[in-house]
Amino acid sequence: MSKLSTMLGSDNSRNFTCSLHKDELSTYNKLVFEVLLEAEKKGKTCVLYTLVQVPDGSGLIEGAHLLVLAEDCIFGTLGVSSLDELITTRAGNILSQQDAATLLIDVNLPGEKETKVRVLEDPIFPQKKLLVFGAGHIALPLVEMASVLGYQTIVVDDRQELVSRDRFPHASKLVCASFEEVFDNELISSIDAATSIVIVTRGHAYDRLCLSKVIALDACFIGMIGSRNKVKTNFRALLEMGVNKEQLKRVSAPIGFDLKGQRPAEIALSILAEMVACEHGGSGERLSTKFKEEMNLFDE
Repeated sequence: MSKLSTMLGSDNSRNFTCSLHKDELSTYNKLVFEVLLEAEKKGKTCVLYTLVQVPDGSGLIEGAHLLVLAEDCIFGTLGVSSLDELITTRAGNILSQQDAATLLIDVNLPGEKETKVRVLEDPIFPQKKLLVFGAGHIALPLVEMASVLGYQTIVVDDRQELVSRDRFPHASKLVCASFEEVFDNELISSIDAATSIVIVTRGHAYDRLCLSKVIALDACFIGMIGSRNKVKTNFRALLEMGVNKEQLKRVSAPIGFDLKGQRPAEIALSILAEMVACEHGGSGERLSTKFKEEMNLFDE
């Protein structure tokens, strides 16, 4: 982003100057939309701002764009640093909420003399996806619950009798193929930062195979079912295959929160709870426990 500056005019009103000129606008906007297209391909959330109305004499240019992604990644400019800072702070709240609508907003710029501009705010949220390897008894409630939460669900298994629309009426896509052959370019390219992957096949050898194929991908969440011993066996085998330790650390295995439930629906609920916590940066801590500790209700 170019360096922007503000200066105080002789009439004590704030005049805005920046290095962005009309002949540079197309270059800035081209950069913004190139980054936007790349972010959409990778399933990343972002907010696009467009300056649509400015007061006469402000020096600002209608049609300027500012793109804000997570982790304070900012591209373009609306024309002045104070406006960019206000908008970036607002975008941070939207990115953390993961839920917002396209709006026209009026923004008052700092200064002795009120200067109001109108900005189009366009949050762009990728379609959340859940890729499930294994179509057994846990996958059934998992896919049904995930669809309620707005996930596009894909189920992969090599058993034709299990991968059926009768069993998975809420699945977005059903894939019947061997786990050795299913990882083609189409499947790999569909996995992005908005994708959660749950591995619940019928055997730890298939679990290990699936995990080895997806562990290096830029998925939001990767989890694998299994007892502690089976997970340890698979992790050791993957390390021997050359898998990076840091990659293994991001795998949730054994998958799910400790709810103590043993029924398939209860296990599916624990998996989804961990997925949602990972997606939103939640801790999984009981809210009542935190509340009681903060309020000191029982120490008086």
